[in-house]
Amino acid sequence: MVGGAVGDALGYPVEFMSYDQILHKYGSGGITRYELNKEGVAEISDDTQMSLFTANGVLFCFTRYATRGVLGASPADYIRDSYIEWLQTQTGCIDYTQCHYNWIRGVKELHANRAPGMTCMAALQQLAKHEAVVNKSKGCGGIMRVAPLALFAAHPVHDVDLPSHVELYVKESGKTAELTHKHPLGYIPAAFLSALIQKLMPYSYLSKTQLRKCVVDSMSLIEEIYPNQRTYTDYLKQLIDKAIELSYSSESNYAAICQLGEGWVAEETLAIAMYCLMKYPDNFEKAIIASVNHSGDSDSTGAVVGNIMGALLGYDAIPDYYKEKLELRWLIEELATDIAMGIPVGEYMDCYDTPEKRLWMKKYVDIMAYDCAPIKNSYLVHSDLHIYAGEYPGDKDEHRCRMKVLDCCWSKFKHFYDLTCNGELTPYANYLPPQKCYTRFPISDCGVPDNTAIVARLLQEIIYKGENANLHDEYIYIHCWGGVGRTGKLSHVSMLTY
Repeated sequence: MVGGAVGDALGYPVEFMSYDQILHKYGSGGITRYELNKEGVAEISDDTQMSLFTANGVLFCFTRYATRGVLGASPADYIRDSYIEWLQTQTGCIDYTQCHYNWIRGVKELHANRAPGMTCMAALQQLAKHEAVVNKSKGCGGIMRVAPLALFAAHPVHDVDLPSHVELYVKESGKTAELTHKHPLGYIPAAFLSALIQKLMPYSYLSKTQLRKCVVDSMSLIEEIYPNQRTYTDYLKQLIDKAIELSYSSESNYAAICQLGEGWVAEETLAIAMYCLMKYPDNFEKAIIASVNHSGDSDSTGAVVGNIMGALLGYDAIPDYYKEKLELRWLIEELATDIAMGIPVGEYMDCYDTPEKRLWMKKYVDIMAYDCAPIKNSYLVHSDLHIYAGEYPGDKDEHRCRMKVLDCCWSKFKHFYDLTCNGELTPYANYLPPQKCYTRFPISDCGVPDNTAIVARLLQEIIYKGENANLHDEYIYIHCWGGVGRTGKLSHVSMLTY
């Protein structure tokens, strides 16, 4: 997973550049080191964003399977719902009052718009509305995101009691790509990638001869899985064979890759990946550099090559200078670690008896409810501190105010911080149950407090209560009238202070 993100980040700045433009800007060797943003970070693209949501969906799926004893839905179905949540991060249309499945949705950096593919966006918008996706796209938007499912399947710690283990995951990888890309050459290459990664994972080095056998075996499995798509599997096989033969030639990487395509469509992305793998089977850096220096979809070809080389050579084979500046490295490594460690909880065990299990349940089970905002115009400020903020929890009408406050959505909240001024709205504190704690800290609308020391003490109090909230599962709500001005200022400062 880190390898895929490295290839993605290296290729992202040159995705829409010609080879001549790349050489003009970066020199005769092309781009070989990250182009950093103003914060000194190598940005990932939508390829890695969607891969992370794939990983989250896979882990959520199999945690439910482990704790409930039934799969309920296929992995591709869970991943579909994950992609819809990714779509929400890109459009900003998120209903925070609804339960969701991906804890990573709260990572703000994943909300950045990094040139998402239009095919993916359009297809997911249809899926979100429960409409059938109809297109003939064979773009690389399917293959570039499926590796986490294959990595989960390939790891030996996973004792998944399901029939036809390898074949199942290969099919699910194809279905995952097919969610958005309906042309057979849009999803069959993704299935092939899954088969190959599962074959490569047990090894740390393979000769070209051994690698070629893995490729041949993977292709044979694909032909068995898709017997009615022989025209397309035959074409894919021919393209892969061509890539392998080119890897033995003396042609330059660019000249060889030009004969395979530009990577905008999935079969070309896969062919370029096969060339880089076979050309540099023991050198992660050379394979990645070759994969992005061409006139095509450099971030996607880099991501797929990185997935494959990382699966084969391992984490330590990735040079440190590629890992050090990688955006969201902590998140990528956390999800990769979760995929590698296996599901630590089960149906017939105490799933909360260790810190590790409690954290796992928080991420992959309890996430469905614990960070849902209480009302429409509210939001989660800090998940660890259980701090939420938003609009006034009552109403101008006294009867509706009482009913709104007594609604069950407020049951988990213990502390209420009211930033409105006296007489501004109908008071609601007298409707709160006795065990609730209410604090009034009036700030004039569109204004800021004059006494910063008082604000500092208030923030310290909120943070202290938040730090102790985990012990009692108590939640904090900060509000003004609309939940934007005064509340936004205070909740933002609260996070900065923390």
